[in-house]
Amino acid sequence: MHRTHAPRASSHLLLAVALALPGAAFAYGEKDAIRDCESRIRSEYKLSDLRDASAERLSDTALHFKVQGLAKVDGNKHPWTCEVKNRHVTAAEYSGPKPKGLGTAEKLAIGAAAVVAGGIAVNEMNKQGAAGQTAPGAGGAKGLQDLVGARGSSGETELGQRGYKYVKGEKGGSSSYTNWRKGSQCVIVRTTNGRYASIVDAPMADCR
Repeated sequence: MHRTHAPRASSHLLLAVALALPGAAFAYGEKDAIRDCESRIRSEYKLSDLRDASAERLSDTALHFKVQGLAKVDGNKHPWTCEVKNRHVTAAEYSGPKPKGLGTAEKLAIGAAAVVAGGIAVNEMNKQGAAGQTAPGAGGAKGLQDLVGARGSSGETELGQRGYKYVKGEKGGSSSYTNWRKGSQCVIVRTTNGRYASIVDAPMADCR
């Protein structure tokens, strides 16, 4: 009786085929050629917006590809070509204009950053505007609290010495109210029983 050696012969045949075709285990196709060419075009010509790329496999060698596509620069499309042999880019050509500004990806990134920065700036402006209606600054009513309790006549003298100018006054109930201005700061002084009862900030509209 003779034993069969078919399985061993088959494995030897497969090994021989794999050695004869080393590229079979690691296939390289049109998509790989396009990827490698686009990478070369981007790095060599500083292009970012590549589109409509296609690859043609030539029959002279096992891994020979001709790749072509379009680059969009400043709104217009310009052709580029590339050649790949044995998984290596051997030629990459582009004769169109160089980008004048940033690429699409960079513009989108900068635009997003600008939107965020703009939102922060608007938020800060809103905060400052709201603060301007109630607290124009540390030099406003906050810096005048030492006058609360002073007699009205001496308080007016002190306000004048600190650079404030009298704008107007009115009575309300048992108190009187006087508006004072210093630069961009406006304060209202409430006087009760001849003495300063309170000093608060006010919007500039009250000092015009």
